[in-house]
Amino acid sequence: MVRECGLTAYILLREGLGVEARLVRLKNRGPWTHVGVLVGGALFESIPSTERTRGGVHMGRLDDFCAPERAVKVGYIPIGLVEPQCENLFHWCHKQVKLRIPFDDSYDLQDDRALYCSEFVYKAFLQIQIDLISAELSTLSIPLVGVRKVVFPGDLIGMKPVFNNIFTLRS
Repeated sequence: MVRECGLTAYILLREGLGVEARLVRLKNRGPWTHVGVLVGGALFESIPSTERTRGGVHMGRLDDFCAPERAVKVGYIPIGLVEPQCENLFHWCHKQVKLRIPFDDSYDLQDDRALYCSEFVYKAFLQIQIDLISAELSTLSIPLVGVRKVVFPGDLIGMKPVFNNIFTLRS
């Protein structure tokens, strides 16, 4: 059973630190380098593997998402939902965790066997008939692969031109 979500989901955005964040920032529309979704009291995100953590879709913790060693800035966008959407969004996200969907290091938007962070959030909302993309998709040139259409965190916020729910963790 889904914990009460109040019929609102939140897209969480982070301006991150580190090499990966710098690379994303070079192509992204704006400072946002990572994205997750908060629904039914649970935070879902897809993260790359590190020496200490297994990457992929998992249930995270809000304090880890916002941790000063990971984030310069964190923002959120509330998305109002109707009755079945909240539960369906939660269940789809939770299913990806149970399936142990890995992080998509190839950034292949056509293949759902692995999902990078913004691809995960984009496809989660598509499951409940909400298309978060309001502009043309970005492109990314990947060595030995070629040019791919990708969804960056900044591509997801075009639908919300007013983004005033930002707090800064450090200057």
